Amino acid sequence: MSRLKNFSRNLVTSYLQLGVNVVYSLVSIPLILHWLPKAEFGMWLLLVQLMGYLGMVDLGMTSAVARLLVDHKDDRANGNYGSLLKTAMLVSAVQGAVVLMIAMLGAPVLAALMKIPPEHQHVFILLLRMQGAITAFNFCYRPLNMMLYAHQRMDLQSYSDITSLAISLGLMVLLLMKGCGIFSFVYANAVTALWVPFYLFWNCRRLNFLPGTGEWGAVSRKLFHEVFNYGSKIFLFDLGCQLQFASQIIVVSRVLGLESAALWGVGTKMFNLVFALLTRPYGATLPGLMEMLARGEADRLKARFRNIVVLTASLGAFLAGSYILCNSLFVGCWTSGKIIWPPLNDLLLSVWLFLISMQTTHCTFASVSKQFGALSYIFLAEGGSFILLTLTVGRHGGIAGMIGCSIFCTLIFSYQYGIRRSCHFFKCTFKETAWDWVQPALSLALVYGALVLITWLGTTAVPPVWRLILHGLVAGTAGTLLLLRLGLPPEILLEVQSRMPRKAARWFCLAAGTRAKN
Repeated sequence: MSRLKNFSRNLVTSYLQLGVNVVYSLVSIPLILHWLPKAEFGMWLLLVQLMGYLGMVDLGMTSAVARLLVDHKDDRANGNYGSLLKTAMLVSAVQGAVVLMIAMLGAPVLAALMKIPPEHQHVFILLLRMQGAITAFNFCYRPLNMMLYAHQRMDLQSYSDITSLAISLGLMVLLLMKGCGIFSFVYANAVTALWVPFYLFWNCRRLNFLPGTGEWGAVSRKLFHEVFNYGSKIFLFDLGCQLQFASQIIVVSRVLGLESAALWGVGTKMFNLVFALLTRPYGATLPGLMEMLARGEADRLKARFRNIVVLTASLGAFLAGSYILCNSLFVGCWTSGKIIWPPLNDLLLSVWLFLISMQTTHCTFASVSKQFGALSYIFLAEGGSFILLTLTVGRHGGIAGMIGCSIFCTLIFSYQYGIRRSCHFFKCTFKETAWDWVQPALSLALVYGALVLITWLGTTAVPPVWRLILHGLVAGTAGTLLLLRLGLPPEILLEVQSRMPRKAARWFCLAAGTRAKN
Protein backbone atom coordinates (compact mmCIF):
# COMPACT_ATOMS: atom_id res chain seq x y z
CA MET A 1 0.00 0.00 0.00
CA SER A 2 2.83 2.38 0.88
CA ARG A 3 4.49 1.69 -2.47
CA LEU A 4 1.30 2.48 -4.40
CA LYS A 5 0.75 5.59 -2.28
CA ASN A 6 4.26 6.79 -3.13
CA PHE A 7 3.67 6.11 -6.83
CA SER A 8 0.38 8.03 -6.85
CA ARG A 9 1.87 10.93 -4.91
CA ASN A 10 4.95 11.12 -7.13
CA LEU A 11 2.89 10.93 -10.31
CA VAL A 12 0.37 13.59 -9.26
CA THR A 13 3.04 16.06 -8.14
CA SER A 14 5.11 15.44 -11.29
CA TYR A 15 2.09 16.32 -13.43
CA LEU A 16 1.46 19.35 -11.23
CA GLN A 17 5.04 20.40 -11.84
CA LEU A 18 4.53 19.89 -15.56
CA GLY A 19 1.39 22.04 -15.44
CA VAL A 20 3.34 24.84 -13.79
CA ASN A 21 6.01 24.40 -16.46
CA VAL A 22 3.33 24.83 -19.14
CA VAL A 23 2.14 28.05 -17.51
CA TYR A 24 5.74 29.23 -17.26
CA SER A 25 6.28 28.62 -20.98
CA LEU A 26 2.96 30.15 -22.03
CA VAL A 27 3.75 33.34 -20.16
CA SER A 28 7.50 33.59 -20.63
CA ILE A 29 7.95 32.92 -24.36
CA PRO A 30 5.78 35.83 -25.62
CA LEU A 31 7.48 38.13 -23.09
CA ILE A 32 10.93 36.98 -24.14
CA LEU A 33 10.12 37.46 -27.83
CA HIS A 34 8.80 40.93 -26.99
CA TRP A 35 11.86 42.05 -25.02
CA LEU A 36 14.65 40.15 -26.79
CA PRO A 37 15.75 39.74 -30.43
CA LYS A 38 15.39 36.20 -31.82
CA ALA A 39 19.17 35.86 -32.10
CA GLU A 40 19.68 36.54 -28.37
CA PHE A 41 16.92 34.11 -27.42
CA GLY A 42 18.49 31.49 -29.68
CA MET A 43 21.83 32.15 -27.98
CA TRP A 44 20.30 31.46 -24.55
CA LEU A 45 18.68 28.23 -25.77
CA LEU A 46 22.05 27.15 -27.18
CA LEU A 47 23.71 27.91 -23.85
CA VAL A 48 21.13 25.81 -21.99
CA GLN A 49 21.89 22.79 -24.18
CA LEU A 50 25.63 23.31 -23.73
CA MET A 51 25.11 23.34 -19.96
CA GLY A 52 23.37 20.00 -20.36
CA TYR A 53 26.56 18.61 -21.85
CA LEU A 54 28.61 20.23 -19.10
CA GLY A 55 26.41 18.40 -16.63
CA MET A 56 27.73 15.15 -18.10
CA VAL A 57 30.71 15.68 -15.78
CA ASP A 58 28.46 13.79 -13.36
CA LEU A 59 29.63 10.60 -15.16
CA GLY A 60 26.42 8.83 -14.14
CA MET A 61 27.36 8.94 -10.46
CA THR A 62 24.11 10.57 -9.31
CA SER A 63 21.91 7.91 -10.88
CA ALA A 64 24.26 5.14 -9.75
CA VAL A 65 24.26 6.23 -6.09
CA ALA A 66 20.48 6.79 -6.08
CA ARG A 67 19.95 3.27 -7.48
CA LEU A 68 22.35 1.63 -5.01
CA LEU A 69 20.78 3.50 -2.09
CA VAL A 70 17.55 1.61 -2.85
CA ASP A 71 19.39 -1.66 -2.15
CA HIS A 72 20.77 -0.44 1.20
CA LYS A 73 18.08 1.87 2.63
CA ASP A 74 16.30 -0.95 4.51
CA ASP A 75 19.49 -1.91 6.39
CA ARG A 76 21.45 1.12 7.53
CA ALA A 77 23.19 -0.56 10.46
CA ASN A 78 25.95 -2.04 8.27
CA GLY A 79 27.06 1.48 7.27
CA ASN A 80 26.78 0.99 3.48
CA TYR A 81 23.94 3.50 3.20
CA GLY A 82 25.92 6.18 4.99
CA SER A 83 29.11 5.25 3.17
CA LEU A 84 27.38 5.70 -0.19
CA LEU A 85 26.20 9.15 0.88
CA LYS A 86 29.66 10.16 2.06
CA THR A 87 31.10 9.03 -1.24
CA ALA A 88 28.41 10.96 -3.13
CA MET A 89 29.12 14.14 -1.14
CA LEU A 90 32.83 13.98 -1.88
CA VAL A 91 32.38 13.17 -5.56
CA SER A 92 29.69 15.84 -6.04
CA ALA A 93 31.96 18.53 -4.58
CA VAL A 94 34.81 17.51 -6.90
CA GLN A 95 32.47 17.44 -9.90
CA GLY A 96 31.18 20.91 -9.04
CA ALA A 97 34.76 22.21 -9.01
CA VAL A 98 35.43 20.60 -12.41
CA VAL A 99 32.27 22.17 -13.88
CA LEU A 100 33.32 25.57 -12.58
CA MET A 101 36.80 25.23 -14.06
CA ILE A 102 35.51 24.12 -17.47
CA ALA A 103 32.99 26.97 -17.61
CA MET A 104 35.55 29.60 -16.67
CA LEU A 105 38.38 28.43 -18.91
CA GLY A 106 36.45 26.82 -21.78
CA ALA A 107 33.85 29.51 -22.50
CA PRO A 108 35.90 31.25 -25.26
CA VAL A 109 36.61 27.90 -26.93
CA LEU A 110 32.92 26.95 -26.93
CA ALA A 111 31.98 30.34 -28.36
CA ALA A 112 34.36 29.72 -31.28
CA LEU A 113 33.21 26.12 -31.82
CA MET A 114 29.54 27.17 -31.92
CA LYS A 115 30.36 29.94 -34.42
CA ILE A 116 28.79 32.63 -32.25
CA PRO A 117 28.74 35.92 -34.25
CA PRO A 118 31.43 38.37 -33.07
CA GLU A 119 28.88 40.89 -31.81
CA HIS A 120 27.44 38.28 -29.41
CA GLN A 121 30.63 36.49 -28.29
CA HIS A 122 31.42 38.64 -25.23
CA VAL A 123 27.89 38.28 -23.83
CA PHE A 124 27.83 34.54 -24.59
CA ILE A 125 31.12 33.94 -22.75
CA LEU A 126 29.98 35.93 -19.71
CA LEU A 127 26.63 34.11 -19.59
CA LEU A 128 28.29 30.73 -19.89
CA ARG A 129 30.63 31.48 -17.00
CA MET A 130 27.82 32.76 -14.77
CA GLN A 131 25.51 29.82 -15.50
CA GLY A 132 28.47 27.45 -15.06
CA ALA A 133 28.97 28.79 -11.53
CA ILE A 134 25.29 28.14 -10.74
CA THR A 135 25.50 24.62 -12.16
CA ALA A 136 28.64 23.92 -10.10
CA PHE A 137 26.78 24.99 -6.96
CA ASN A 138 23.83 22.72 -7.85
CA PHE A 139 26.19 19.74 -8.03
CA CYS A 140 27.10 20.13 -4.37
CA TYR A 141 23.63 19.29 -3.02
CA ARG A 142 22.80 16.41 -5.35
CA PRO A 143 23.13 13.81 -2.53
CA LEU A 144 19.94 15.28 -1.04
CA ASN A 145 18.08 14.51 -4.26
CA MET A 146 19.53 11.00 -4.24
CA MET A 147 18.06 10.28 -0.81
CA LEU A 148 14.61 11.53 -1.79
CA TYR A 149 14.69 9.39 -4.95
CA ALA A 150 15.78 6.24 -3.09
CA HIS A 151 12.93 6.65 -0.59
CA GLN A 152 10.35 7.32 -3.35
CA ARG A 153 9.73 10.93 -2.29
CA MET A 154 10.27 12.64 -5.62
CA ASP A 155 7.14 14.64 -4.85
CA LEU A 156 9.29 16.84 -2.60
CA GLN A 157 11.64 17.52 -5.49
CA SER A 158 8.60 18.42 -7.60
CA TYR A 159 7.42 20.92 -4.98
CA SER A 160 10.90 22.42 -4.99
CA ASP A 161 10.86 22.73 -8.78
CA ILE A 162 7.36 24.23 -8.78
CA THR A 163 8.34 26.92 -6.31
CA SER A 164 11.55 27.63 -8.21
CA LEU A 165 9.64 28.04 -11.49
CA ALA A 166 7.18 30.46 -9.89
CA ILE A 167 9.96 32.55 -8.35
CA SER A 168 12.01 32.44 -11.54
CA LEU A 169 9.08 33.60 -13.68
CA GLY A 170 8.35 36.56 -11.41
CA LEU A 171 11.99 37.57 -11.27
CA MET A 172 12.50 37.18 -15.01
CA VAL A 173 9.50 39.38 -15.85
CA LEU A 174 10.68 42.02 -13.38
CA LEU A 175 14.25 41.95 -14.68
CA LEU A 176 13.16 42.11 -18.34
CA MET A 177 11.03 45.13 -17.54
CA LYS A 178 14.01 46.71 -15.77
CA GLY A 179 16.10 46.33 -18.93
CA CYS A 180 18.42 43.50 -17.84
CA GLY A 181 17.93 41.78 -21.20
CA ILE A 182 19.32 38.30 -21.68
CA PHE A 183 20.99 38.43 -18.25
CA SER A 184 17.51 38.20 -16.70
CA PHE A 185 17.66 34.41 -17.13
CA VAL A 186 20.87 33.87 -15.23
CA TYR A 187 20.00 36.36 -12.46
CA ALA A 188 16.68 34.56 -11.85
CA ASN A 189 18.44 31.16 -11.85
CA ALA A 190 20.98 32.40 -9.29
CA VAL A 191 18.29 33.52 -6.85
CA THR A 192 16.24 30.30 -7.08
CA ALA A 193 19.36 28.13 -6.68
CA LEU A 194 20.06 29.53 -3.22
CA TRP A 195 16.98 28.32 -1.33
CA VAL A 196 16.63 24.80 -2.80
CA PRO A 197 19.34 23.00 -0.73
CA PHE A 198 17.86 24.29 2.53
CA TYR A 199 14.42 22.98 1.60
CA LEU A 200 15.75 19.57 0.54
CA PHE A 201 17.95 19.19 3.64
CA TRP A 202 15.07 20.08 5.96
CA ASN A 203 12.85 17.40 4.37
CA CYS A 204 15.57 14.73 4.45
CA ARG A 205 16.12 15.44 8.13
CA ARG A 206 12.40 15.63 8.91
CA LEU A 207 11.71 12.25 7.26
CA ASN A 208 14.74 10.58 8.86
CA PHE A 209 16.45 9.86 5.53
CA LEU A 210 19.80 11.03 6.86
CA PRO A 211 21.91 8.29 8.47
CA GLY A 212 21.80 8.32 12.26
CA THR A 213 24.64 8.05 14.76
CA GLY A 214 26.78 5.03 13.94
CA GLU A 215 25.20 4.59 10.50
CA TRP A 216 27.48 6.80 8.42
CA GLY A 217 30.17 4.23 7.71
CA ALA A 218 33.33 5.30 5.95
CA VAL A 219 34.23 6.27 2.39
CA SER A 220 34.93 2.86 0.93
CA ARG A 221 37.17 2.17 -2.05
CA LYS A 222 35.10 -0.92 -2.80
CA LEU A 223 31.82 1.00 -2.80
CA PHE A 224 33.39 3.77 -4.85
CA HIS A 225 34.46 1.27 -7.52
CA GLU A 226 30.97 -0.24 -7.51
CA VAL A 227 29.42 3.19 -7.95
CA PHE A 228 31.97 4.21 -10.58
CA ASN A 229 31.58 1.02 -12.62
CA TYR A 230 27.81 1.28 -12.59
CA GLY A 231 27.92 5.04 -13.15
CA SER A 232 30.19 4.71 -16.19
CA LYS A 233 27.53 2.61 -17.92
CA ILE A 234 24.87 5.18 -17.05
CA PHE A 235 27.18 7.93 -18.31
CA LEU A 236 27.54 6.35 -21.75
CA PHE A 237 23.79 5.74 -21.81
CA ASP A 238 23.07 9.37 -20.84
CA LEU A 239 25.62 10.70 -23.31
CA GLY A 240 23.91 8.84 -26.14
CA CYS A 241 20.53 10.21 -25.01
CA GLN A 242 22.00 13.70 -24.80
CA LEU A 243 23.34 13.46 -28.35
CA GLN A 244 20.02 12.18 -29.65
CA PHE A 245 17.53 14.27 -27.67
CA ALA A 246 19.39 17.44 -26.69
CA SER A 247 21.72 18.40 -29.52
CA GLN A 248 19.28 19.83 -32.02
CA ILE A 249 19.73 23.46 -31.07
CA ILE A 250 23.51 23.04 -31.18
CA VAL A 251 23.31 21.53 -34.67
CA VAL A 252 20.70 24.02 -35.91
CA SER A 253 22.60 27.05 -34.61
CA ARG A 254 25.83 25.83 -36.21
CA VAL A 255 24.32 24.83 -39.55
CA LEU A 256 21.34 27.20 -39.93
CA GLY A 257 22.09 30.10 -37.54
CA LEU A 258 20.87 31.49 -34.20
CA GLU A 259 17.46 32.58 -35.52
CA SER A 260 16.76 29.02 -36.70
CA ALA A 261 17.79 27.85 -33.24
CA ALA A 262 15.13 30.17 -31.78
CA LEU A 263 12.62 28.74 -34.28
CA TRP A 264 13.42 25.21 -33.13
CA GLY A 265 13.29 26.22 -29.45
CA VAL A 266 9.81 27.76 -29.74
CA GLY A 267 8.40 25.28 -32.28
CA THR A 268 9.33 22.26 -30.15
CA LYS A 269 8.49 23.76 -26.76
CA MET A 270 5.23 21.84 -26.60
CA PHE A 271 6.98 18.70 -27.85
CA ASN A 272 9.26 18.82 -24.81
CA LEU A 273 6.24 19.20 -22.54
CA VAL A 274 4.39 16.38 -24.31
CA PHE A 275 7.48 14.19 -23.97
CA ALA A 276 7.50 14.94 -20.23
CA LEU A 277 3.82 13.93 -20.04
CA LEU A 278 4.74 10.66 -21.72
CA THR A 279 7.58 9.74 -19.36
CA ARG A 280 6.05 10.85 -16.04
CA PRO A 281 4.18 7.59 -15.20
CA TYR A 282 7.22 5.40 -15.84
CA GLY A 283 9.52 7.79 -14.00
CA ALA A 284 7.21 7.72 -10.97
CA THR A 285 7.11 3.92 -10.90
CA LEU A 286 10.87 3.28 -11.36
CA PRO A 287 11.80 3.32 -7.62
CA GLY A 288 8.96 0.88 -6.95
CA LEU A 289 10.22 -1.46 -9.68
CA MET A 290 13.71 -1.25 -8.20
CA GLU A 291 12.32 -2.18 -4.79
CA MET A 292 10.42 -5.17 -6.24
CA LEU A 293 13.61 -6.45 -7.82
CA ALA A 294 15.63 -5.90 -4.63
CA ARG A 295 13.03 -7.88 -2.64
CA GLY A 296 12.77 -10.71 -5.20
CA GLU A 297 9.15 -10.06 -6.26
CA ALA A 298 9.62 -11.37 -9.81
CA ASP A 299 5.98 -11.99 -10.77
CA ARG A 300 4.82 -8.60 -9.52
CA LEU A 301 7.72 -6.95 -11.31
CA LYS A 302 6.80 -8.48 -14.67
CA ALA A 303 3.10 -7.65 -14.32
CA ARG A 304 3.81 -4.07 -13.29
CA PHE A 305 6.37 -3.58 -16.06
CA ARG A 306 4.02 -4.92 -18.73
CA ASN A 307 1.27 -2.56 -17.56
CA ILE A 308 3.59 0.43 -17.68
CA VAL A 309 4.76 -0.56 -21.20
CA VAL A 310 1.14 -0.57 -22.40
CA LEU A 311 0.33 2.68 -20.59
CA THR A 312 3.37 4.51 -21.99
CA ALA A 313 2.81 3.31 -25.56
CA SER A 314 -0.89 4.26 -25.47
CA LEU A 315 -0.06 7.66 -24.04
CA GLY A 316 2.43 8.02 -26.88
CA ALA A 317 -0.26 7.33 -29.49
CA PHE A 318 -2.69 9.78 -27.86
CA LEU A 319 -0.13 12.54 -27.35
CA ALA A 320 1.31 12.13 -30.86
CA GLY A 321 -2.11 12.56 -32.47
CA SER A 322 -2.99 15.51 -30.25
CA TYR A 323 0.36 17.14 -31.03
CA ILE A 324 -0.26 16.93 -34.79
CA LEU A 325 -3.67 18.51 -34.33
CA CYS A 326 -2.62 21.45 -32.23
CA ASN A 327 1.05 22.40 -32.22
CA SER A 328 1.63 24.35 -35.44
CA LEU A 329 -1.62 26.26 -34.96
CA PHE A 330 -0.74 26.92 -31.32
CA VAL A 331 2.75 28.24 -32.14
CA GLY A 332 1.35 30.70 -34.69
CA CYS A 333 -1.34 32.00 -32.31
CA TRP A 334 0.97 31.96 -29.27
CA THR A 335 3.68 34.10 -30.91
CA SER A 336 1.22 36.30 -32.86
CA GLY A 337 2.70 35.05 -36.13
CA LYS A 338 6.32 35.83 -35.23
CA ILE A 339 7.17 32.13 -35.43
CA ILE A 340 5.83 29.98 -38.28
CA TRP A 341 6.20 26.26 -37.64
CA PRO A 342 5.36 23.93 -40.59
CA PRO A 343 2.84 21.08 -39.91
CA LEU A 344 5.25 18.65 -41.62
CA ASN A 345 7.63 19.07 -38.68
CA ASP A 346 4.81 18.16 -36.28
CA LEU A 347 3.95 15.04 -38.28
CA LEU A 348 7.55 13.83 -38.18
CA LEU A 349 7.94 14.68 -34.48
CA SER A 350 4.74 12.74 -33.72
CA VAL A 351 6.03 9.66 -35.51
CA TRP A 352 9.22 9.93 -33.47
CA LEU A 353 7.25 10.42 -30.23
CA PHE A 354 5.19 7.27 -30.81
CA LEU A 355 8.32 5.29 -31.61
CA ILE A 356 9.98 6.57 -28.42
CA SER A 357 6.89 5.64 -26.39
CA MET A 358 7.35 2.00 -27.40
CA GLN A 359 11.11 2.12 -26.85
CA THR A 360 11.74 4.10 -23.68
CA THR A 361 10.36 1.68 -21.09
CA HIS A 362 12.46 -1.19 -22.41
CA CYS A 363 15.67 0.81 -22.57
CA THR A 364 15.38 2.55 -19.20
CA PHE A 365 14.57 -0.75 -17.49
CA ALA A 366 18.33 -1.23 -17.41
CA SER A 367 18.40 1.24 -14.51
CA VAL A 368 16.13 -1.16 -12.61
CA SER A 369 17.95 -4.39 -13.43
CA LYS A 370 21.44 -2.78 -13.31
CA GLN A 371 22.23 -4.91 -16.38
CA PHE A 372 23.23 -2.52 -19.15
CA GLY A 373 25.17 -4.92 -21.35
CA ALA A 374 25.75 -3.27 -24.71
CA LEU A 375 22.85 -0.84 -24.26
CA SER A 376 25.10 2.09 -23.34
CA TYR A 377 27.15 1.59 -26.50
CA ILE A 378 23.98 1.23 -28.59
CA PHE A 379 22.76 4.62 -27.37
CA LEU A 380 26.18 6.15 -27.89
CA ALA A 381 26.26 4.80 -31.46
CA GLU A 382 22.73 6.10 -32.02
CA GLY A 383 23.58 9.57 -30.75
CA GLY A 384 26.83 9.73 -32.72
CA SER A 385 25.11 8.57 -35.91
CA PHE A 386 22.41 11.19 -35.42
CA ILE A 387 24.97 13.99 -35.11
CA LEU A 388 26.90 12.87 -38.21
CA LEU A 389 23.72 12.50 -40.27
CA THR A 390 22.22 15.82 -39.23
CA LEU A 391 25.40 17.78 -39.90
CA THR A 392 25.09 16.52 -43.48
CA VAL A 393 21.32 16.34 -43.98
CA GLY A 394 20.61 19.54 -42.03
CA ARG A 395 22.25 21.70 -44.72
CA HIS A 396 19.87 20.34 -47.35
CA GLY A 397 16.81 18.96 -45.54
CA GLY A 398 16.58 21.64 -42.85
CA ILE A 399 14.71 20.94 -39.64
CA ALA A 400 12.43 18.32 -41.24
CA GLY A 401 15.46 16.37 -42.43
CA MET A 402 16.95 16.51 -38.96
CA ILE A 403 13.78 15.04 -37.40
CA GLY A 404 13.80 12.32 -40.04
CA CYS A 405 17.34 11.41 -38.94
CA SER A 406 16.07 11.04 -35.36
CA ILE A 407 13.36 8.60 -36.46
CA PHE A 408 15.81 6.56 -38.52
CA CYS A 409 18.45 6.32 -35.77
CA THR A 410 15.95 5.40 -33.03
CA LEU A 411 14.40 2.67 -35.19
CA ILE A 412 17.72 1.17 -36.24
CA PHE A 413 19.46 1.25 -32.85
CA SER A 414 17.66 1.54 -29.51
CA TYR A 415 14.11 0.51 -30.42
CA GLN A 416 14.79 -3.04 -31.48
CA TYR A 417 17.69 -3.58 -29.05
CA GLY A 418 15.70 -2.39 -26.02
CA ILE A 419 12.86 -4.79 -26.81
CA ARG A 420 15.27 -7.69 -27.22
CA ARG A 421 16.73 -6.95 -23.78
CA SER A 422 13.26 -7.10 -22.20
CA CYS A 423 12.61 -10.39 -24.00
CA HIS A 424 15.79 -11.82 -22.49
CA PHE A 425 15.14 -10.54 -18.96
CA PHE A 426 11.49 -11.63 -18.74
CA LYS A 427 11.94 -14.73 -20.94
CA CYS A 428 9.40 -13.65 -23.58
CA THR A 429 9.41 -13.89 -27.35
CA PHE A 430 10.08 -10.81 -29.49
CA LYS A 431 6.56 -10.98 -30.95
CA GLU A 432 5.01 -11.08 -27.50
CA THR A 433 6.95 -8.07 -26.24
CA ALA A 434 7.01 -5.92 -29.37
CA TRP A 435 3.54 -6.75 -30.68
CA ASP A 436 1.20 -8.46 -28.20
CA TRP A 437 1.98 -6.19 -25.25
CA VAL A 438 1.30 -2.99 -27.21
CA GLN A 439 -1.75 -4.12 -29.22
CA PRO A 440 -3.99 -1.58 -27.44
CA ALA A 441 -1.58 1.23 -28.35
CA LEU A 442 -1.41 0.16 -32.00
CA SER A 443 -5.22 0.02 -32.23
CA LEU A 444 -5.44 3.47 -30.69
CA ALA A 445 -2.83 4.86 -33.10
CA LEU A 446 -4.75 3.53 -36.11
CA VAL A 447 -8.20 4.82 -35.09
CA TYR A 448 -7.04 8.13 -33.61
CA GLY A 449 -4.73 8.73 -36.57
CA ALA A 450 -7.70 8.45 -38.95
CA LEU A 451 -9.68 10.90 -36.79
CA VAL A 452 -6.77 13.35 -36.77
CA LEU A 453 -6.51 13.24 -40.58
CA ILE A 454 -10.26 13.81 -41.04
CA THR A 455 -10.25 16.68 -38.55
CA TRP A 456 -7.23 18.36 -40.10
CA LEU A 457 -8.57 18.18 -43.68
CA GLY A 458 -12.08 19.14 -42.63
CA THR A 459 -11.10 22.39 -40.90
CA THR A 460 -8.66 23.92 -43.40
CA ALA A 461 -11.05 26.80 -44.17
CA VAL A 462 -11.55 27.75 -40.50
CA PRO A 463 -9.58 30.76 -39.11
CA PRO A 464 -6.48 29.68 -37.13
CA VAL A 465 -7.71 30.57 -33.63
CA TRP A 466 -11.05 28.81 -34.05
CA ARG A 467 -9.36 25.93 -35.79
CA LEU A 468 -7.04 25.51 -32.81
CA ILE A 469 -10.03 25.50 -30.46
CA LEU A 470 -11.83 22.87 -32.55
CA HIS A 471 -8.74 20.68 -32.72
CA GLY A 472 -8.23 21.01 -28.97
CA LEU A 473 -11.82 19.92 -28.35
CA VAL A 474 -11.37 16.88 -30.60
CA ALA A 475 -8.17 15.91 -28.78
CA GLY A 476 -9.63 16.52 -25.33
CA THR A 477 -12.89 14.66 -25.88
CA ALA A 478 -12.70 12.10 -28.69
CA GLY A 479 -8.97 11.52 -28.17
CA THR A 480 -9.36 10.95 -24.43
CA LEU A 481 -12.31 8.61 -24.93
CA LEU A 482 -10.37 6.58 -27.47
CA LEU A 483 -7.41 6.40 -25.08
CA LEU A 484 -9.63 5.01 -22.32
CA ARG A 485 -11.63 2.67 -24.55
CA LEU A 486 -8.87 1.33 -26.82
CA GLY A 487 -5.50 2.19 -25.34
CA LEU A 488 -5.60 0.90 -21.77
CA PRO A 489 -6.14 -2.71 -20.64
CA PRO A 490 -8.91 -3.41 -18.08
CA GLU A 491 -6.53 -4.01 -15.14
CA ILE A 492 -5.06 -0.50 -15.46
CA LEU A 493 -8.53 1.06 -15.74
CA LEU A 494 -9.77 -0.82 -12.69
CA GLU A 495 -6.71 0.21 -10.68
CA VAL A 496 -7.22 3.86 -11.59
CA GLN A 497 -10.93 3.61 -10.81
CA SER A 498 -10.27 2.05 -7.40
CA ARG A 499 -8.30 5.15 -6.35
CA MET A 500 -10.95 7.66 -7.35
CA PRO A 501 -13.76 9.10 -5.19
CA ARG A 502 -17.08 7.30 -5.75
CA LYS A 503 -18.73 10.03 -7.85
CA ALA A 504 -15.66 10.55 -10.00
CA ALA A 505 -15.35 6.78 -10.44
CA ARG A 506 -18.88 6.59 -11.88
CA TRP A 507 -18.07 9.16 -14.57
CA PHE A 508 -14.81 7.36 -15.23
CA CYS A 509 -16.72 4.09 -15.73
CA LEU A 510 -18.99 5.70 -18.29
CA ALA A 511 -16.02 7.06 -20.23
CA ALA A 512 -13.85 3.95 -20.02
CA GLY A 513 -16.62 1.35 -20.31
CA THR A 514 -15.65 -0.44 -17.08
CA ARG A 515 -17.85 -1.77 -14.30
CA ALA A 516 -18.61 0.54 -11.39
CA LYS A 517 -16.96 -0.31 -8.09
CA ASN A 518 -19.17 -1.31 -5.21
